[in-house]
This record gives sequence, C-alpha cells and structure tokens, in this order.
Amino acid sequence: HEHTMAKDIFVPVLIKMKLQGVRFTGDSDEQGIDIEYYELTVPEKNKSFIGIQFKKGDITYGAGGGKNTVKETKNQAEEAFEKEIFDIDGKGKHFISIFIVATTGGINEPARKYIGRARLKGSDRRIDYWTGDRLAEYIQQYWMEEFEEYFKDNILEVEPLEEDDIVDEDYLEENYFDLIKKCRKVRNSTIGVEWEILEQLAQESGEMGIGDLCYEIERPESYIEQEIKHLISLDYTEVDGDSYSISLSGKALVLSEFYENIIEELRDASEDTKKGVVFFNKIIK
Repeated sequence: HEHTMAKDIFVPVLIKMKLQGVRFTGDSDEQGIDIEYYELTVPEKNKSFIGIQFKKGDITYGAGGGKNTVKETKNQAEEAFEKEIFDIDGKGKHFISIFIVATTGGINEPARKYIGRARLKGSDRRIDYWTGDRLAEYIQQYWMEEFEEYFKDNILEVEPLEEDDIVDEDYLEENYFDLIKKCRKVRNSTIGVEWEILEQLAQESGEMGIGDLCYEIERPESYIEQEIKHLISLDYTEVDGDSYSISLSGKALVLSEFYENIIEELRDASEDTKKGVVFFNKIIK
C-alpha cells in the first residue's frame, strides 16, 4: 500500500539521506501529502517545505483525471499547496513550496508531453516527479541492507504455493469484495451498449479515442451518441473534445481500478493476463 511504502520504507530512506524534518503525514487528513520535509534557504536559513505524494504504478495522461493521471496529480498538488503546516519550533505557519509525485512506475509518453507543455506555460513548475528508477536508486544507495531485511522476514512467512493456489474467481471475490461490490452497482445502473462502453474503457486503462471505442465495440458513433450522453449525465464518463477521447469518471473509475488489479494479480502469479477480461466479465456480470 502507498501509505505503508511511504511510512515504512521512504521515511527512513529520506532520513538516511539527511533531509531535515522528515515526517509521515499520510493519515485521513493528508491533503495530498504522504511525507513532508524542509530545506533551509540560503542565506536566510528559513524553512522551505516540500511535500511528497506516493503512487503505485505508472503516471499516465487521462482527460478525465482518473487514478494515476497527471490531471489527478495536478488536482492533488493544488490541494497540497493549500495545506497549512505549523512549525512548532519556528512558531509559524507555512505552506509547501514544492510538490513531488513519487511513483513506483514510470511516466508514459503522452503524460510526459502534457507535463512538458504545462511547464513551458509555467502552470506546474512547482510540481516535480520521482519515477521508480530514482526511488530504487535512493534505496540502493542509502537503505539497501535495511530494505533486504524488511522483506526477508515477509518472504520467510509466506507458505509455498500449492498447485491449486492460482488466481481464480474465488480468490478475486475474496480479496476485492468491496471493490467488486462498487463495480456491480455501476453495472446494474446501466443497460445494453452503455455497459459495453464502460466495459471497454475499463480494459483500456479508463480512456480511449472515440474512434477506437467504436471499432472495438463494433458500433458507429451515431449509434452510441445517446448512450454516451446518458453516461456523461450519470458522471460515469467524460469526453475531451480536444483529443476526441472518452474516459471513465466519478464512480465508474472503480471499473478500471478492478481490472488493473486483476491484471496485476495474474502478472504476479506468472499467469496469462488475457484471462483478465474473462474474470472481469464473469465477476461483474
């Protein structure tokens, strides 16, 4: 979990890096910040605070601002920049000067282009990104022995897998009960082609071009126009006119979240990820 990763691994890593005032803040009132620390300005020696938000997986471009998209991180950054930090020693109130998005994955090309354009315009120069490669380097350089020890105990506690210990419908139902319940609520509130649209979006990381959508569900755009309008009215989808794409939004974001979890489980178990579509359809329907 992102909070466990931040608290158990990267708080001690940043302390080992001799950063000042490192503390975990990822509680229910985090306001977009999992860890904060400060640097001293030169020559005044004033505290300049930095906030870090940890994420699992890749940062992508998403018109609807779904999970792990640059638009979501921008929204979280705006919230984080408004967070009040009370400095007991300095007897003052501060705000963060830099917001860092630290992800275990990478940043895909469309997201990089979006970030580059935003920086040229000056709208996110106070937002920085740490990718998984950089996080791994920090661990290797400052905390490798502790890192190995941390996971050594966990590995020893894991029992050997039996032949029938594979990812199946029962396993997914047991481990993702709450998420599946939310997905079924979305499914039961739609009919026919509406569900086909949501289902296809879920399997494409929550976003795709409208032309690609028509191709995959084998329907002309004029045929699905009313369904798309209804899904927008339910806040299940958003359409980006500039890129002519459609994306999941609101309560429907749980669909892509669940599908991505299925794929990750299959990949971790070295199983065929193509089974993900079958599991998703059977469990949600």
